[in-house]
Amino acid sequence: MLQEVVPMTTDTVRDIARDLLVRKAVDGVLGLAEDDAGVSPRGFDSPEAMDALVLEPKWVLSKIAVPVMSQAPQGYRLAVVCRGCDERALVELGKRNRIDFTRLHMIGVACADARAQQCLCQQPWPSRVDAGEKVPGVDLSDNDRVRKYLGADRPARLEQWREAFSRCIKCYGCRNACPVCNCDTCKLEDRAWAGQGEIAPDMLTFHLMRSMHVADACVACGACQEACPVGIPLMLLQLPLRNALRHSYGYEAGAEPERLSPLLSNYIDEPSQGISIPDWTDSLEEKPWDLIS
Repeated sequence: MLQEVVPMTTDTVRDIARDLLVRKAVDGVLGLAEDDAGVSPRGFDSPEAMDALVLEPKWVLSKIAVPVMSQAPQGYRLAVVCRGCDERALVELGKRNRIDFTRLHMIGVACADARAQQCLCQQPWPSRVDAGEKVPGVDLSDNDRVRKYLGADRPARLEQWREAFSRCIKCYGCRNACPVCNCDTCKLEDRAWAGQGEIAPDMLTFHLMRSMHVADACVACGACQEACPVGIPLMLLQLPLRNALRHSYGYEAGAEPERLSPLLSNYIDEPSQGISIPDWTDSLEEKPWDLIS
């Protein structure tokens, strides 16, 4: 069982949220509420309602913030109770014009050590911590789960993943839970890309395509594997991709609001150190940067 959030942390978040609403600094607060039916996400619009706010269990609130903001009146300002991964996800959604980052207020909550360990989180806190205390991130070089799926030799590693993916029931839980998977039309439902009616789905055209699609936006929240009903360790599929971006480009998804992914940037004029530019780029009539700006 995960370590409980200390009451002082919850009280601190409630007090901050109340103050924001009283001062009319925001129009609403997105968090978790507990009532007779259990715990679920809720939009709070009055200071009196904040007594119902709780911080557990973990819930990817950044996914819910997008429809809340898209349906809200123009100029609506929303405070979001944010773990580190939630804040990083909102940053990535802002880069992709899925949410107006300037109308958000983050109430930053640092995760406890037990939560960080379960999520294999290397940075279990947001940029500003309003409640909770920072704990060290997980050392991935000394973790049994990482060694099992990523540390073995290639044949053994492939067999581990083949067995894991053979359990897939194609429920789309990983896609639906991911806060940065936000396309209007999903290629995983297009028979041209992924076979229809296949259980388990093909590893290359389903799981690896999904993984690569969010490779430069994954914020290591672990929502994909938490949503998986058959226990596929999907976060371990993303970690090498995140590490490759960090190692090759010094880039980490969600860390810098003003910096676009190097996979979307203009590598013709600004190639990364040690990266050669192929000859065919001179034939492009428009540069990649122009296509997304």
